[in-house]
Amino acid sequence: MKGRRVFWCLLPMALATWACGGGTPQSATPTLAPGTPEPSTPVGPPSAEPTETQAPSSLPGPWAEDASIAIRGSGEFVQQTEAALDLLERLAPDAHRKILTYVEVIEQGEHSGMWAFENPPRYEVGDATAFASLPWYASTIAHDATHSELYYNYLLAHSGQAVPQEAWAGVESERFCNAYQVDVLTLIGGSAGEIEYLAGLSGDHCDLDGDGDCDWHDYNARDW
Repeated sequence: MKGRRVFWCLLPMALATWACGGGTPQSATPTLAPGTPEPSTPVGPPSAEPTETQAPSSLPGPWAEDASIAIRGSGEFVQQTEAALDLLERLAPDAHRKILTYVEVIEQGEHSGMWAFENPPRYEVGDATAFASLPWYASTIAHDATHSELYYNYLLAHSGQAVPQEAWAGVESERFCNAYQVDVLTLIGGSAGEIEYLAGLSGDHCDLDGDGDCDWHDYNARDW
């Protein structure tokens, strides 16, 4: 694969974290990429809890230069993720470069979310997202790479400070990432229905329980 080395672990998910060296989530909920398109039920990223996360030591880190992404999950997940990255490399090379810079690990998981505050940053992907259409899945990787980019941009501009949630995963950040995802999805052949669905999201669709915030309760209620 031109300009990219992909490593993978073909392991049962119960073993993936320790056997493949996956990071342990810190005390915050990740921002989640929108799930499988379903116009009647808008879905998308919850905000983290608490409202600030601690800055890692590297900006953004050595992974930004090594042109590699570690893919962790089942054989089917690895193949789907490789295909999504290949699609981006061919049709949306700028988005592909962003992913190589701001995401080091793509890992199959129960839910989908960007753990930008981990070192290295990790995109966790639920099966409903990974095994939706290939363009949709690929566009979510670009979406969450943008959340990670916002996180590290704040670190670069505010050295030594914790990153407030609204700087990378609040409603305005979500709208920004959604708009970028629409552009990428259009470039890589997303369907008209997927593009229309995504363009209609307001950025506050993460609040599944309707209590005015996006927290662990909303995250754990995700089915993507």
